[in-house]
Amino acid sequence: MEKVLITGAYGLLGSYTVREMKENGYYVRAFGRNPEKLQTLKDDHVELFVGDFCNPDDIDKAAEGMDYVIHVGAKLGWGKREDFFKTNVEGTRNVIEACARHHVKRLVFCSAPSLDPLKNNFHITEKDYNANNKLTYYIESKIAAEKLVREQTKVPFSIIRPRGVCGIGDTRMIPVLINANKTIGIPLFAKGKIVVELCCASNAALALRLCTEKDEALGQAYNITNDEPTLITELAEEMFTTLGIPSKFRRLPFYLMYAVAAVLEAVYKALKIYDKAPMVTRSDICMLGRNQIFDISKAKKELGYVPKESISQMIQAYAADYKKTH
Repeated sequence: MEKVLITGAYGLLGSYTVREMKENGYYVRAFGRNPEKLQTLKDDHVELFVGDFCNPDDIDKAAEGMDYVIHVGAKLGWGKREDFFKTNVEGTRNVIEACARHHVKRLVFCSAPSLDPLKNNFHITEKDYNANNKLTYYIESKIAAEKLVREQTKVPFSIIRPRGVCGIGDTRMIPVLINANKTIGIPLFAKGKIVVELCCASNAALALRLCTEKDEALGQAYNITNDEPTLITELAEEMFTTLGIPSKFRRLPFYLMYAVAAVLEAVYKALKIYDKAPMVTRSDICMLGRNQIFDISKAKKELGYVPKESISQMIQAYAADYKKTH
């Protein structure tokens, strides 16, 4: 039985990846800082390892005896630039060094898509990756971390760039829409004619597994989505109908809202408010206000990637879970 270390194991994508690898015959070492959250993953084929990959000794001990390392752990959301770079860049450097010392067969790194955030982007291939995107500290640090992985020669690697990961346990994508719907309403730009793409966490986890198994994936990066471009109005209507919540929309001008978000971000940074994000960010506005459609034909061809869960199935599962706790 081959062994895989998964960082960020109790996060949204991490938890789905633990399940994906376990169900496909791997012995999993689940790595994370919070022992209570790690306990939710305990299983006969899942070993728990409490540690922080920002600590070189922790990740070095965790990587010992592993065939593969899937590096999903990252700092998300809002915060100080130095914190993002400490976790997402220097932490990734520690992971690479640990993999090299223990002769890991392959490091699979979860990166992030990057494009021109102000443009409408259609049929975005891996070659369209924007290495100069500084829209958020998260994106900036993920670009730097991916560069580290790509330019090193110590460890064989593969990279995925999933778009809009969501599912049960999501604290960012769907909850933001629910909260917006409760307050000002779902922002509609371009009269609602914006097409969005998401990726079920189960499908991103599938792509991570395929990257450990396919020789074609060595040294490659892949866009990963559900391959279901959908008008935001249709997506929201389906989601809120399933949740049993009346949907509410509000038409807004894109560039005005982008400017408002930029001012809010500047104020928060000037006042050093890092424990919570502004009500709206430029990243939120670009996500909801620009067409951003990804080409995943490379993943289909080289990985044999076929999404196993549809957006509708994910919404049904999310809604059932949501109704239990709300």
